[in-house]
Amino acid sequence: MNNNQAHQNNNEQTCLYFTKNNIQENNCYGMSKQQFIEIQNWLKDAKPNENSNKFPDFIFNDGFIEHFAVTSSFEGKKGAKQKKESMQFKSKSEANFIKNLDSCEEDTLVSKSFARPFEQHSHSNIVKSIKRNWEKHIKNYEKSNFQSKHSIFLLEYTDNNIHTAICVENEPSKVFDSYRISADKELLNWIYKFKDKIDYLILINLISSSIEVIRIENIPEIIDVNTYGIFEPVIGLESHKFAGIKIAKRNI
Repeated sequence: MNNNQAHQNNNEQTCLYFTKNNIQENNCYGMSKQQFIEIQNWLKDAKPNENSNKFPDFIFNDGFIEHFAVTSSFEGKKGAKQKKESMQFKSKSEANFIKNLDSCEEDTLVSKSFARPFEQHSHSNIVKSIKRNWEKHIKNYEKSNFQSKHSIFLLEYTDNNIHTAICVENEPSKVFDSYRISADKELLNWIYKFKDKIDYLILINLISSSIEVIRIENIPEIIDVNTYGIFEPVIGLESHKFAGIKIAKRNI
């Protein structure tokens, strides 16, 4: 197993661990009490697929969980632009710090911060990311011929750059510090088309500790005509701080 595959497997298990330890009934939509207890048990029983390169990622009795990441950053052929540029920025910042440290006096504590504006995120980007990755994993499911009674897609929103306001007429809005798919009516209607293939959608965000669980066949029941969501990007800075000491050579 290469390092990239090992990292992916660790991340998938981190997401499953977060989900089974943070799922609560008030974050479940279109579900009965019995269905809530049932999905809790499935999450606890889920085990990694012994063949990590094959569909699905996790298996439990008569069911599966498939994990995939989504982003509100622009996605090109090589993935999310934000992730790629963040890695490059951090690497260059560290190299610049080490270069500055080498030119400093010995036995002196040096610290330096590097910052850049966040790339523009958007609601449109995350909707495109969810649709693209959803369809990709549906195709993987169909090709796999995996037989099961129960099916769960576990989506991990890897950024924290979209906030949501849920608005009801003549009532104060509720503001959430992450993207809330339960308020995204158009996207939910699109996902509803897959009700015969996937039973549950789970969306998590590890940064904001956000989780939503949706019973897909009951999406029409959870869409409130009097409620609507507003999705806005967060504007801010990405920063990295480094500290170090150039130690003088000692005679022993």
